[in-house]
Amino acid sequence: MSSDARLVTAGTSPGAIASHYDLSNEFFAAWLGPELVYSCALWDETDPADSLDAAQARKLDWFADVLEVAGGRVLDIGCGWGALLDRFVRRHGAAAGVGLTLSEAQRSYAVGRGVPAVDYRVESWVDHRPTAQYDAATCIEMSEHLASDALTVDEKVEVYDAFFGRVGSWLRDGGRFGLQLICLDNVGHADSRPGHGPTSELIRTAIFPESMPGSLGELALGWETHFQLDRFIVHPEHYARTFRAWALAARARMPSVVDLIGRDNARTFARYFAAGEALFRLRQHALYRVVLTKRPAPKTWARYLRAGSLTVPMVGGPVDLNDSASATAVRAHYDVSNEFYACWLDPTMMYSSGWWGDGAFDAPLCDALAAKIDRFAEAVGADHGARVLDVGCGWGGTLRRLVERHGVTDATGLTLSAAQQAHIAAHPIRGVDVRLEGWADHQPDASYDAIVSFGAFEHFARDGADTSARVATYRRFFARAYDWLAPNGRLGLETIAHDDAPDTASPLGRGPLGDSVLQLFPESICPHTCEVVLGFEPFFEVELLRSDPADFARTFRHWLLALRSREDQAVDLVGADTVRLWRRYLAASEAQFRMRTLTNLRVVLRRRPTIRS
Repeated sequence: MSSDARLVTAGTSPGAIASHYDLSNEFFAAWLGPELVYSCALWDETDPADSLDAAQARKLDWFADVLEVAGGRVLDIGCGWGALLDRFVRRHGAAAGVGLTLSEAQRSYAVGRGVPAVDYRVESWVDHRPTAQYDAATCIEMSEHLASDALTVDEKVEVYDAFFGRVGSWLRDGGRFGLQLICLDNVGHADSRPGHGPTSELIRTAIFPESMPGSLGELALGWETHFQLDRFIVHPEHYARTFRAWALAARARMPSVVDLIGRDNARTFARYFAAGEALFRLRQHALYRVVLTKRPAPKTWARYLRAGSLTVPMVGGPVDLNDSASATAVRAHYDVSNEFYACWLDPTMMYSSGWWGDGAFDAPLCDALAAKIDRFAEAVGADHGARVLDVGCGWGGTLRRLVERHGVTDATGLTLSAAQQAHIAAHPIRGVDVRLEGWADHQPDASYDAIVSFGAFEHFARDGADTSARVATYRRFFARAYDWLAPNGRLGLETIAHDDAPDTASPLGRGPLGDSVLQLFPESICPHTCEVVLGFEPFFEVELLRSDPADFARTFRHWLLALRSREDQAVDLVGADTVRLWRRYLAASEAQFRMRTLTNLRVVLRRRPTIRS
């Protein structure tokens, strides 16, 4: 069987698609509204009276804006009844478009819209052969039809990788891909199989036969080879509200609904609306809005990760420190000289990225660092009365602001640097216990309400380990964090991640800029985005996921300028050779963030009610 034939049979069959979407255009219009938009709306969270029609239009406008469709050629994969391309062309100035669907009924309705320069086709993405490249593409809640419910995890990921590879090949350089994804969340692959409860069975058999949502980790592993992550928004509550609106609309028109599809089908859809609302309220499923940008060239992997081979470590189980950067290697970087770091870090001695916000780069570094701590503190609930852990606490800048600005009175900081611990001891922080201790050895005497970790994650796995070993180590960290946190506790994480950088089987080989930095970070390695997601997924729900390379490029620029301005003092402290090495590291790092060889990941996670298998 050819690769295309395998991809066609891997997804939901045309017959299964027709059994749902070809019921009756009039039936769907009865509860979707006149534009026939069959996906999660984007609600105004401040307005309880916001209408479904307004929220759906807002969603389409949001994608048009972030994809910058004006004047462009757009592909809509899973175009439904054609509303997205209609609005993109008539309202936002898209020049042309192609919409793909497997539903004859949907295509007929879409063609009837008469949208200029838009071609609606009954065609699978597998069969699509564009005549010219697209400027942007969309896939709004079609990904659950890419891989059928008969596939294994690894088979699903192979389909996702092929899908993102095809879309990437169709886009111009720098083209953007907008997705709205329904993902498995508090249930995993195994628990979404047949026989796992009436709600699951209703969706799997009566509503969307053969279809199967992916988990975020599976989809991220699929897109990472071909796309950079630009935007990621978590909106499960928006889908709960959308299902409620659909249910109310169908109920208000129930006589017409029964006439169109019969009483049994009407009853099934009423159950589906209730089940859908419940699934998203409980986060059995999640809704993510994602914007990706095509990479300059596909990322290469030393060994492509097989997600199906990953295991979930036992909470509280042993950790093999041979899998992580050694304490000696970490100290080689951080114990150079506290006075040397004070030459070029801001007065708080924060050694991680500032957070300027979108385009607000005129603020000084100290304000951007404070803003970063404040945003994370609010997101994880690190406020008065909270018990907080800082993993990799550095010179104590985060802990000091949590105490002095946010009212935290009970906090623990972990560091492997004796110099950092000595600095905090010389400048004590009320209510803070700083330990010379790694995360693998930490045994708290009570649960934490919140955990933060900025710039330590890069040391958790050892450079030279393959991607499966790295994810296994990250999962052991997240298992520990899960164990340390109280129910509903949150973890805020910031880490440098490889973006366009290739995966390599040895510590060198990621380019001259990256290799030069390794002189200062022996044994350590930055994760890939999919590795972070696959690491936390069994233990945590994601509440925030951001890729902010510009913020760290700006931060490294501040540091380099500060070091240059006090270079004579720095040379007196550590010598000219060391200063030269650090200047090269700061300049190389700024360049890598500007080129997106690296990115800066920011993540806020909430502890799952139970560990997901």
